[in-house]
Amino acid sequence: MRKIPRWLIATVVAGSPWSWSTPAPVSADEPTKPSASASESDPAVPAPGHSLHGESFNDGPRRRAVLLPGMGDVPFKATTKSPEAQAFINQGVGQLHSFFYFEAERSFRQAAMLDPDCAMAYWGMAMANVNNAKRARGFVKEARKRAAKVDRREQLYIEALEAFYAPGAAEKTRRQGMVTGLEKIVQDFPDDRDAVAWLAMVAWQNGDKDGIGSRQAVDFLIDRVLEAEPMHPGAHHYRIHLWDHVNATRALRSAALFAKSAPGIAHAWHMPGHTYTDLKRYADAAYQQEGSARVDHAYMTRERVMPFEIHNYAHNNQWLCTSDSHVGKVRDAVAVARNLVEQPRDPQKNGPNDGGSAQRSGRIRWVELLVRYELWDALIAADASGALDWSNVPIERKEKAHALGLAYASRNDQAKLARQISALKTIAAEQSKDAKDAAAATKETNSALAELEGRAALARGDVGPAFEHFARASSMRGESLARAHLAARNFGFAEAAARKAVDQNSGQLPQLAALVEVLHAVGKDKEAQDAFRRLEPMTRLADEDLPVLRRLAPIVAAWKADGAWKPDAPAPASGTDETAVDRIDLTTLGPLVWSPFPALPFENVDTAGKRWTLDDLKGKTTIVVFFLGNKCVHCMQQLQVFGEQYQALKKMNVDMLAVSTDSEEVCKEQKNNTDGVSFPMPMLADPKLESFRRWGAFDDFEDQPLHGTFLIDARGAVRFQRISADPFLDIEFLKTEAARVIRLLDGPKPPAAG
Repeated sequence: MRKIPRWLIATVVAGSPWSWSTPAPVSADEPTKPSASASESDPAVPAPGHSLHGESFNDGPRRRAVLLPGMGDVPFKATTKSPEAQAFINQGVGQLHSFFYFEAERSFRQAAMLDPDCAMAYWGMAMANVNNAKRARGFVKEARKRAAKVDRREQLYIEALEAFYAPGAAEKTRRQGMVTGLEKIVQDFPDDRDAVAWLAMVAWQNGDKDGIGSRQAVDFLIDRVLEAEPMHPGAHHYRIHLWDHVNATRALRSAALFAKSAPGIAHAWHMPGHTYTDLKRYADAAYQQEGSARVDHAYMTRERVMPFEIHNYAHNNQWLCTSDSHVGKVRDAVAVARNLVEQPRDPQKNGPNDGGSAQRSGRIRWVELLVRYELWDALIAADASGALDWSNVPIERKEKAHALGLAYASRNDQAKLARQISALKTIAAEQSKDAKDAAAATKETNSALAELEGRAALARGDVGPAFEHFARASSMRGESLARAHLAARNFGFAEAAARKAVDQNSGQLPQLAALVEVLHAVGKDKEAQDAFRRLEPMTRLADEDLPVLRRLAPIVAAWKADGAWKPDAPAPASGTDETAVDRIDLTTLGPLVWSPFPALPFENVDTAGKRWTLDDLKGKTTIVVFFLGNKCVHCMQQLQVFGEQYQALKKMNVDMLAVSTDSEEVCKEQKNNTDGVSFPMPMLADPKLESFRRWGAFDDFEDQPLHGTFLIDARGAVRFQRISADPFLDIEFLKTEAARVIRLLDGPKPPAAG
């Protein structure tokens, strides 16, 4: 029997973390990627899973690209003898203009595979890495190696990026270098519409640092592009950004056309929502954001992408929740928010305590919806079941105590309300001791505390002290204050607070519904009817069973019964013909919420001769590890670290499989080694790499296998995946995530979206 090489199972260097006897512990707070980029035996040879072309190519997409519909029609001439490579260059440039960077890099990598000498393929990879200067510099160097073979226009594009990524240069100098480089292209090649569009883009982006100068001048650049190409996605995109929060009316035409110009890209749907939100056209904003979510979900299912792998995914979906909330589409909004909370997590890209994570965004929006629409029973049930999955950071503890306090106050449960008041006092005391952001955080907590103390006082009949507390509750919702005044029979204050809430939140359903309710209660029915005429068009999108609308139903019925009141004629469509939203059936774009995609079939034999298939994974949560054979030192570390937790996982009802690039014979030698190294998990052989390819643990561009770690739930769906140049080592994270997935499947199911 062939013996496992001693260098694999002995300490490579004294005290090395690759030691079999004492592996370095791995936690979610520590880096999980080995730093070596070359094999220990030969530094000139890349380590297994690492790119043959250098470090920049280790990350990013490594599965082949395909030509997709709806990416934006943007012809961009590049020097290449391959028409297919040119097609992918065009697609990549269209994706760049809509900030679809991950897929843009994939398109440019495909072009480079088809034509390795195409300099603009590497330039495009650099352009797609705006958030990773180190990788971008590596790609720019590759473009420069090939620059002698391209024309002057392409050389100018490369020079502009070289100026932007110049090592050691001041940031302002680098940004100005990019502007100057693009100006040279526009001056020498005035018909290059993309250069003009990018010049407008960098002028807008630099405005955050240097002041934008004349927005109108930048707008003229965009006009020049659209005069030549009316459906240029970049021009519409950059115009929306240019006027966002400044004068959104100037971007209305682009808001109407951006999604049409690149319908297959979620960001092209999302950005018009900015414009419509600024203009308080919330129904249009909700339509756009829903389109964004559905396009993203269709893409994620098709390409087998995890939510945490998409830049701005959580931002886009929490914006959808807010837009739906404004128009009363609460059931859909709650479904999206809950989906964010339940989605896969990643120890490096997000986590329970990460303010930018999908989970944090989902919890905030979910609770906000239930409070805003007085769905107190649903709030208490979501908390009691653990579905909200709160983290322990102070801001979330504050949100939890505040929301539950309001719910218990609505039920007149003074004992439980008092416990939430006590919790807020504890949080405020902790925050006051923390120098970092103490003032702002304590102010928010004290505001929440004042509102709950006011509710408690009002319930006791202490009206004066109650409103003294409310006066300090700066974050208290205006419509809630109006109803509190109404309950205390402070009719004048109730009306004033309700009108102020509507003025500050124009076009939003909850505030206007409260105004109708208050005006009717204080005997001003004609004004209440006028307010309801403004409200009625909003209710066409709203869920009918909302408490704020149920309270109005008998009032409106009484008005209509006497025959004296008539509703207004239907309002015309918002916007002119040029700026109106041309709606389609959004369900044709994709699902409203994310669902885990199914694990793919496989069939491999383990060291005991058992043939494993996907059906063998059903019924149990399973960790599947794809490793690069027994010559990969990093893989051996991973298998040892995971193997030490094998029995602990078994007790959790979690199985583990390891799939190797080695043959059955070599796997048997590794499994039954004479050095006492334990590999307790079943070890499957895949020497033809069929399962590696099918599961995506494979670099199509370089024709080599990659490290892959997958968490499969009991129904055979993928709940986490990491495919990369290095093996994933954080077994503690996987144990936590596996336990969470088991709870999700065993817990109550969310109601269907509307």
